[in-house]
Amino acid sequence: MPKLQPLKQSKVIKILESNCFVQARSGKHITFKKTDSQGKVLTTWVPHHKEVTVFVIKYIIRQTGKPKEEFQE
Repeated sequence: MPKLQPLKQSKVIKILESNCFVQARSGKHITFKKTDSQGKVLTTWVPHHKEVTVFVIKYIIRQTGKPKEEFQE
């Protein structure tokens, strides 16, 4: 399995939006929210950088419960 690599901010946003996450607000970071099938609200954020680091991608994976494979090119 290939290791995670930094991704462009636009790519990370597209992945989140394709998984029904909606932009909730934009401040220091862009905040995304989604309500899952049990009614639990999942929240994560994407920094305002051209590239999102592996550390932040791992955080997003943990927050969203999405498989690591979705964040690999």
